[in-house]
Amino acid sequence: MKVTIIPAPLSGTMNIPPSKSYSHRALICAALGGGEAVGVGNSADIRATAACLSALKTGAAMDANESGSTLRFMIPIALAVNGRLEIHGSKRLMERPLDDYFNIFNEQGIKYELKDSTLTAEGRLRGGDYRLRGDVSSQFITGLLFALPMLENDSRIIITTALESKAYVDMTVEVLKNFGIDIAENESGYYIKGGQRYHSGSYTVEGDFSQAGFFLAMGEVDCLSLNHASIQGDRASVEVYRSMGMDIEEIPGGYRTNGRAVRPVTVDAAQIPDFVPVLACVMATAEGESRIINAGRLRIKESDRLAAIAEELGKLGADVEEGADYLIIRGGKPLHGAECSAHNDHRIAMALATISPHVEGELTIDGAESVNKSMPDFWERFKALGGRIK
Repeated sequence: MKVTIIPAPLSGTMNIPPSKSYSHRALICAALGGGEAVGVGNSADIRATAACLSALKTGAAMDANESGSTLRFMIPIALAVNGRLEIHGSKRLMERPLDDYFNIFNEQGIKYELKDSTLTAEGRLRGGDYRLRGDVSSQFITGLLFALPMLENDSRIIITTALESKAYVDMTVEVLKNFGIDIAENESGYYIKGGQRYHSGSYTVEGDFSQAGFFLAMGEVDCLSLNHASIQGDRASVEVYRSMGMDIEEIPGGYRTNGRAVRPVTVDAAQIPDFVPVLACVMATAEGESRIINAGRLRIKESDRLAAIAEELGKLGADVEEGADYLIIRGGKPLHGAECSAHNDHRIAMALATISPHVEGELTIDGAESVNKSMPDFWERFKALGGRIK
């Protein structure tokens, strides 16, 4: 689907949708404990997790669709609960790294096969030591944190490199605690006592700072449904934007922003990878040379996000230099209309829409339906703020 945007100022009030990351975690813990997840989102990824949890009850085949979180969370859960697994993935999903799990399977004698976008496995996880890299995806750690408490014996997760996106693991530990599961963090990683049982708790999902990053940069917008004390990693977007000269004020239940960045900044993306596409777009509108560093993991997301955002900003006239794990953006150059691709990536599509008020001429986004992955009503929200779509 193509969307053509006629650039226009954006302003208004936006209730930020529920956190996708918290929604996954709340749904899983509620299902394992017979509890309740309140206010979860309705994106394609969240629907995939809900469907997989229904299949878990019967041992049926699962479909993670395009959700990396669903895939990496459900693999160890299914092996802990049922001792077997069949899970399908769409498009690029099964091309994304799963080696950390395959190494565990080999160590524990779990038979597995990845064929035709479907992973099958047979065998139960055992308690013990689990060694994982911390710089590939925190989703492997979260998946095991869901599963290991249900095993008979105690386990340790030993992180062998610096842990990136740690806030996502902190979110997992928080939700697990709400449902009666105790996780002990230590210098090497995490200690998980075996024989634990999920309690029947209730968890209410807060607004999503990953999604707020788009709306905070659109214009004069009040972004509501946000927790000022949230532990979400992408809450850092507020301070990053402020460091770029954006006027962002705390208001009850959220933030008021003018959406205008005026100076360059260097940002380490190791802990906030999902923020990078929109941040790169904002950098293109601010005078001076900005840098995004330690961003190599973005190459193994729904798209190669470093290459994708560099290519699309280049089409608009931005000066972007792409490196192996960095972007250098020399901002302040005039941006002109063009036809861009979303690269089947929701965050690329939304980032391009965010930059549209700064573009002279029509901006067409091919693959605009990719927003369904995380925010199905994004284009309606965009129009509610004054966005003009032809």
